[in-house]
Amino acid sequence: MAYDILHQTTDAELLARATIWAGANPRARDQIFNITNGDQFRWAQLWPQFAEHFGMDYAAPQQMSLSDAMPTRGDVWTSLVEKYNLVDTPFDQLVAWPVGDFLFHHEADNITSTIKARQAGFADALDTPSRLLDLFDELIAMKVLPPTLSAAEH
Repeated sequence: MAYDILHQTTDAELLARATIWAGANPRARDQIFNITNGDQFRWAQLWPQFAEHFGMDYAAPQQMSLSDAMPTRGDVWTSLVEKYNLVDTPFDQLVAWPVGDFLFHHEADNITSTIKARQAGFADALDTPSRLLDLFDELIAMKVLPPTLSAAEH
């Protein structure tokens, strides 16, 4: 299970900055670069942070296929949309569950070297845990996700 292996991710805004940098930098011409946030994480470290952020209890992970389990949960999403007046996004369009299956069932560290980009001059980086929590807050503000439990109680 991918819960304890090392992962990296690439934030879309960071990738956009890298694309602009590559288009304007002669050292990047005709080159291929790996771009990641620049840090590494384990889901085992992030899920407890996510639970705390949302004011929820944390439980150990369960091995399952999201592609199999989640399509049956549409009614839960519909009730959250109604309860919190969320943007009415159809449940089957929210997420690509097979991507989650890939991320959470990967059995080897998923680390990519970004040294070539750094040597060519692109040194931007993001703290993945902080960025994900910020993105959750943006989605809450846009009413795509329900409020955290502590905010919902007020």
